[in-house]
Amino acid sequence: MEGRTRTVGEVRWHDTVADVCGCICCILDGRPRNYEEQAYVSIHHCDGRTKRHAHWYVLPLCAGHHQPGTGPLKSMKAVHGNKAEFIAEYAREIELVECCVRMVEAAGRVVPAEVQALLAKWYESQQYRDHDNKHAGAA
Repeated sequence: MEGRTRTVGEVRWHDTVADVCGCICCILDGRPRNYEEQAYVSIHHCDGRTKRHAHWYVLPLCAGHHQPGTGPLKSMKAVHGNKAEFIAEYAREIELVECCVRMVEAAGRVVPAEVQALLAKWYESQQYRDHDNKHAGAA
């Protein structure tokens, strides 16, 4: 897939989020990252590869959670399969980014200002307020 070249900072963020989190969906499925092994994940770009924020708005995903039919379990929901099913199973991509950021912070690693800015925009959005109110009513 074509896109703009990643900066040193963007590459560093991809390496950090992959190293700390492994596959965020596997964690949510109850298969935590094994830190004794290298994380075998690909970086999923949530909003293309050419926009200014594209290389910051990413998720670390294993093969099965990235592309349908490629993981060890054929039942895995993949972001590039049925996106609605993926969101229903896990969360919106921005919410998964938020989970990754929390893990990176808990590991004592740096979260770039560009990623923090993406989350700040999300927190200011009507979608976030609607989402937050929906979940508050369910509690």
